[in-house]
Amino acid sequence: MPVRSRVLHLGGWLVLAPLSAVALARVVTWDSRSVLVGLNALTPMLFLPSWVVAIVAGVFRRWALLLAAALLVVAHLSFALPELLAAEDVPSSALTAPAFRIFSANVYAGNRDVAGYAEEIRRSRPDVVVLQEATPDFLAGLEATGVLVDLPHRLTVARFDPFAAAVASHWALNEDDVISVDGRPILLRVTVDFAGTPIRLFGVHAVAPVGGNRGEWVEDLETIGEAVAAERRPVLLAGDFNATWGHRSFRQLLDVGLTDAAAERGKAYQMTWPRGMGLVPPLTRIDHVLTTERLTVTHITTGRGRGSDHRPLIADVALIEPRT
Repeated sequence: MPVRSRVLHLGGWLVLAPLSAVALARVVTWDSRSVLVGLNALTPMLFLPSWVVAIVAGVFRRWALLLAAALLVVAHLSFALPELLAAEDVPSSALTAPAFRIFSANVYAGNRDVAGYAEEIRRSRPDVVVLQEATPDFLAGLEATGVLVDLPHRLTVARFDPFAAAVASHWALNEDDVISVDGRPILLRVTVDFAGTPIRLFGVHAVAPVGGNRGEWVEDLETIGEAVAAERRPVLLAGDFNATWGHRSFRQLLDVGLTDAAAERGKAYQMTWPRGMGLVPPLTRIDHVLTTERLTVTHITTGRGRGSDHRPLIADVALIEPRT
């Protein structure tokens, strides 16, 4: 066997071995460890090297290597396709339905670039703004710019840590409350009256599943799912879920009757985190806009998010007639 062929052969197995271990762990013990949670967040791109190995193995006729790589390619497809296949055309009824715009952002608790967010909010002209990690100092700076003058109704969690939060709305906020888990305010809940229909708006910030917080993260997502399941009115959730389609707990959350706006609009790989890493683009989508029946996102995009490690989301939400 030529030296180059041997090197490529050995290199291929060295690539496949750890990826095979991750894929097996995904099947057998999904998200059972924090390190697996982190790896599963990278599902869209993590297994791409197996595609390269498959091509190279085929060219050099290394059949055992090709078979192993092909099995990983199949595993990758099985993991990634549900999110991609969720894409649908915008319902025709939504094109003429009443609609509003929401701006959702994890602004980062240490962010001092208030002007950057003020400009994005001004340019987006949202009807509702949902912020995570928005400390009192950040909110005061944002208020001083005048960008929230048309959004006078507020629900805030005044903290100086990552669980600070705020909702600012064009409409009055009714039935407002905050759900906390172990002292973490993970859910801001309000009701807004839009086009004669009360809509439940949830501002979300689940704990990050790192530093021993995996169990708390699972509990946060379960609590959010229970809160949604208890509602009988249309629900819109926006915020930092610290979770992706690669995670069991997020899939279970969707199963309570939620639609992921970005996936539905064919933007499954519109990544939001981490930003601000120079030439490295965001690698995963942990920020989401989710809806229940009667609410459909007709358009969703990411913003810039200056000074934060997240990109914001801007979504247009239509209220459609109930199904008969």
